[in-house]
Amino acid sequence: MRKNNYQLFRIYGYPGFGLVLYLIQVLINPYERTLNSWHFYSLEDFILEFTFSLGYATVLFETGIQLTAVLNKWLPWESQTKRRFGIQLFIQIAIIYIIVSIFFKFHFPAYFDYDETTIRQIFTIGVIFSLLITAVFAAEYFFYQWNDTRLKSMEMEQHTTQAQLDALKLQLDPHFLFNNLSIVTALVEDQPALAISYIGKLSSIYRYMLTNRTLNIIPLEEELDFIRSYLYLYQIRYGDGINVKIEELKDANRSCLPPLTLQLLIENAIKHNVFSTESPLNIRIFFPHGKSMVVENNKMPRTNAESNTNMGLKNINERYRLLNEPAPVISSSEEYFRVEVPLIV
Repeated sequence: MRKNNYQLFRIYGYPGFGLVLYLIQVLINPYERTLNSWHFYSLEDFILEFTFSLGYATVLFETGIQLTAVLNKWLPWESQTKRRFGIQLFIQIAIIYIIVSIFFKFHFPAYFDYDETTIRQIFTIGVIFSLLITAVFAAEYFFYQWNDTRLKSMEMEQHTTQAQLDALKLQLDPHFLFNNLSIVTALVEDQPALAISYIGKLSSIYRYMLTNRTLNIIPLEEELDFIRSYLYLYQIRYGDGINVKIEELKDANRSCLPPLTLQLLIENAIKHNVFSTESPLNIRIFFPHGKSMVVENNKMPRTNAESNTNMGLKNINERYRLLNEPAPVISSSEEYFRVEVPLIV
């Protein structure tokens, strides 16, 4: 129980425990003794005894609450748990003993039958409840410590996950920039107008990358707009050697996916295949049932070792794992290579 919950506990808990203490006191005494006393009770006497029980319950629990608040400042639970438990229990029992002693100094009607046995019973009940209350406050403290530790751990894990996602977003092929700068250099000399258009597309690509580098997911339509600029560069470079067909979005128009996913898949297809104008690389992008995106290409595989690192696919798989989304499905045959990635709604 935290402090901000004690008010509710005081309203409902004290009357409830007052009733419990009253019933305990009735049940531990012989039936004849209790019944004989009750023969002389008026309604006011019953109310008075219940008020005594309510006051006793209030003292028991309020003492525990206040002792906990004071001792938390001077002797925290984590420093010396056993010592703290013993000191709090001893102080609470001492306070209960003093209060019980003072209470029974008053003279009550003889038919209340308050004697030495009653005093011992009331004090014993107080000791038992003091032990339980001290144990509850100790458990409360360690529960919230554990919960705070768990929340901090989750927060650290979230920060770690975000850092991993950010690192994955930066894993772009460095050759992409160098190759395009080489092409721009050649175009500036031979086709200045086309070079200007090429530079504009190249700048829009890097503007997109910089703008979305902090996002974990982006709308599918934005990724497709970006990929059209991206493909423009490859079409200038390879001409009819690459054919890309993007089918209609249909039900997938409001879906999202991790940024640069489509770029990595197209780059993966280009990097892992040998193609030419006579034997073009055909890439098809479609959206079955609006729930996933499929990138499919015909296979004309390279044979060098570099083409088998699969860095792009590993990057995509890791990003989906960190986002707690289903993993992409990869299928391959002698004729085609296909990757199906879930769309995020």
